[in-house]
Amino acid sequence: MLIGGVAERALGSPRLTEDLDICPSTSPENLRQLAAALNDLKARFRIEGEEPLAPPEPWYDRSFGAFTSVALATRLGRFDVWFRPDGTGGYDDLIERAIDVQIGDNRIKVAHLDDIIRNKQATGGAKYLSQLPLLRELQRIRRQRGLP
Repeated sequence: MLIGGVAERALGSPRLTEDLDICPSTSPENLRQLAAALNDLKARFRIEGEEPLAPPEPWYDRSFGAFTSVALATRLGRFDVWFRPDGTGGYDDLIERAIDVQIGDNRIKVAHLDDIIRNKQATGGAKYLSQLPLLRELQRIRRQRGLP
């Protein structure tokens, strides 16, 4: 499921982002598919301000261990995997209100705007808190239009 800036864009926000954030299901089959996708993307661990580190050659469904999140650099750009975004219970919590959004030829699960706001509030820090007024205005507009 999409979370973060790309999810916000899919719900109507004008804010741009430099990475793709997801919150995946942690079912064994989904983790196998995630590992295969990361191998295809040549995903490497990313630490801000540093060169990307080597991946755990190759990625496996067990590569994720007890991570709450993994910041990655891929051949297509920055990709962050959040197993338990701050302020949430993870995928099983977020999927309850997730919204189906058409992106190109694909229907994608996107975190509900209320949950995106909850995540940013829990994360805190100037970067995330400064995004809240725009998100609350988007939330007001969506509600006024009868959108989830």
